[in-house]
Amino acid sequence: MKNNSKGFTLIELLAVIVILAVIALIATPIILNLIERARKGAAESSAYAYIEAAEKAVVVYMMEHPEAKITGDCTVAADDKLTCGAESAISLELDVKGDTPVADATSKVTFSTDGDVTGATNLKIGNYVVTYAEGKATAKAASAS
Repeated sequence: MKNNSKGFTLIELLAVIVILAVIALIATPIILNLIERARKGAAESSAYAYIEAAEKAVVVYMMEHPEAKITGDCTVAADDKLTCGAESAISLELDVKGDTPVADATSKVTFSTDGDVTGATNLKIGNYVVTYAEGKATAKAASAS
């Protein structure tokens, strides 16, 4: 008597399920890491856009007010503004494309005498804290406090 049944045995189905589970266990951390890197890159790109907008605003201000010199640290303020100067707090409106840093007294953008950004510290964008130095933005995950 010949057995002509068609289909898979239980062992074959279990083997396929185990193989798929192993593939899923390997692929999941890779995909999650890829998503995390994309979020970190987005925070760094937003920092570049913010710094570029800050440079533009400072240069425009210095052109409109030739006697004014904005140098040193400026503080990130609310509503896409940057506050510069100790005595005469100059508030600059920024036209930023992308996410902006959270307003914080510790978030600083530093300018040279010609209006170029020389550095930025503690820019909180999303779940990251971004630092800008020597033309490079570096994002680190914000510590849970």
